[in-house]
Amino acid sequence: MKARTFTLSFILSLCCLIGFAQNPLKKFGKVEEAELQMKSYDQDTSAAAVILYDFGRTRFEFNQKVQVVFERHIRIKILKKSGYDWANVSVPYFINGTTKERVSNIKAYTFNSADGKEQKDKLETKDVFDEKQTEYRHLKKFTMPNVKEGSVLDITYTIFSDFIYTMREWEFQHSIPVIHSEYRAQIPEYFDYKFLMQGYQALDDTKQNKSTGANTNVQNNEYYWVMKDVPALKSEKYITSLSDYQSKIEFELELVRFPGEAARTMTGNWDEVNTKLLQNESFGTQLNRSSFFKADIATIVTENKEPAEKMNAVYELVKKRMTWNGKYGIYTNDPIRKVYDNGTGSAAEINLLMTSMLLEAGLDAAPVLLSTRDNGQVRQGPPMITKFNYVVTHVKVGEKEYFLDATEPLLPAGMLPVRCLNGLGRIVKKTDHRWIDIKPNYNYIKLFNADLTINNQGEITGTGTESAGGYNALIMRKSIKEEGEDKYMEKLAKEVGNLKVGKPKIENLNNINGALNITYNITAGGSGQVNDVIYLNPMMGHGEKENPFKLKERMYPVDFGMPIDETYICRFVLPDGYDVDEAPKNIAVNLPEGQGRFVYYIEKNGNEVQIMSKISINKTIFYAPEYPYLKEFYNQIVAKHAEQLVIKKL
Repeated sequence: MKARTFTLSFILSLCCLIGFAQNPLKKFGKVEEAELQMKSYDQDTSAAAVILYDFGRTRFEFNQKVQVVFERHIRIKILKKSGYDWANVSVPYFINGTTKERVSNIKAYTFNSADGKEQKDKLETKDVFDEKQTEYRHLKKFTMPNVKEGSVLDITYTIFSDFIYTMREWEFQHSIPVIHSEYRAQIPEYFDYKFLMQGYQALDDTKQNKSTGANTNVQNNEYYWVMKDVPALKSEKYITSLSDYQSKIEFELELVRFPGEAARTMTGNWDEVNTKLLQNESFGTQLNRSSFFKADIATIVTENKEPAEKMNAVYELVKKRMTWNGKYGIYTNDPIRKVYDNGTGSAAEINLLMTSMLLEAGLDAAPVLLSTRDNGQVRQGPPMITKFNYVVTHVKVGEKEYFLDATEPLLPAGMLPVRCLNGLGRIVKKTDHRWIDIKPNYNYIKLFNADLTINNQGEITGTGTESAGGYNALIMRKSIKEEGEDKYMEKLAKEVGNLKVGKPKIENLNNINGALNITYNITAGGSGQVNDVIYLNPMMGHGEKENPFKLKERMYPVDFGMPIDETYICRFVLPDGYDVDEAPKNIAVNLPEGQGRFVYYIEKNGNEVQIMSKISINKTIFYAPEYPYLKEFYNQIVAKHAEQLVIKKL
């Protein structure tokens, strides 16, 4: 996918300004008979709902202050009960002190066809309510009345916004198909906005023009974008955020030039943004406040001579003292002194505190801005600070570079939470501020090793050990800590299938730098009588049961987050007088260019049979052209793991 960034002033200097004939607008509250009678969407018969028409328009008003006015009219057809969620509407709006947005003029109808006649149900004002999601983000929420299979929902609303820095984005694509999506923007000549167009769907029409405001002499730049028959964006496993691949257009104010005033750059370049961040009271100045922890750091410096030891000591001190409150963001709400005293804070507060401590210890440390996986990726280029929502710490020790995040006590030094593995970050530093790849330093490692004995009734007894390293160890440790050992083992027993798991022995639960080992007894009941033939799946419930990749075609990348290494080894002792009659064939499957490998191997030695399965994924991101290979790779794994071992009495 290519992101295309450009400014309005640049477009206007290159393109001739022509008038454009606009598509006729649908009238709110007047649906067509064909829309009511529609039973399915021919281009995607699996669709539970379809957006028939989505129209948005942005304009500016100049009264006591400048406001951005956004109007939307959306019409949705409900085709199946599974599409009822589209009757639950949420309209986000933002409030930051005296700068706020206001949602008004909410009107909506549900249309149904009853006995050949149109039935119209109105949304009542009393059924619209507000919900506060975060300190800044709020929602207007309502549920459409009398929704059935076949209903047409017609909705319109207006948002008045004081936030002229970022105009509201327009999404052409959604999780259901869109027949017609159209967006128009009327932007005064005083404002130059950066455009970011993303996604895999091409525009069906785009035009631009100039006009003069009806009640003012202000020249407006008018823009018009249309997409038709946009396919649904369907989610699948191993993805960051669907919004990264959704066809949409975003805006950010780059330049303001009012008459009689010097032009003001709003986004600037990274040098300017870096300087402003370091001077910001809620960010950079916090790094200079160290008086309250000087004694703690002096002790660490005295007791640890090597830089890496100092780094680890500071990291462990912060993790032990601080508790994350679950909040993201790049700015502090409270000074780090107060955060330190309270022992709790946001990710930004905790990691800026840790950065300040590392600097006090004489280490080369700096904060890093990033966007979490569910927030969407940031792209290299001019600053778009609003895209970042998280802060971690970067430390350079000799030639080695480390990322630290003190929000989770089970993270070893150098490991970031999975939520942070999302491409690029930006180091904020007086010198050497730059983009940096946030790559995982740890793999997802899973090893299962078992020694089992089978008797002539098909009963199985023995021991198994699960060994987890890297990100798998982190996930398992968090689960055990959160659920408790007893509940975790109950879940583990269920996951193994019909096998019974005995009382486990857990090793290295608190040693976060080592592998986590869980050893337990395994038993499985037989038939209760001597069997001439014993059928056995040698993967013992640990095989891949279904392919995670089901789409015929996937336009967006597969993102595993980190390399994967899964190994399964099981040794079976056969009952006396029995031998292997049928066994899965050995196989080795390779992805192109060494990107992954699957090996399945069975070896018989006397009355013992050993099975080994190994899955290696050696790179984290696979792009659309590689998807068919990855899908077939997992088809082979699922098929092989389903095969049976047949043991027969001689």
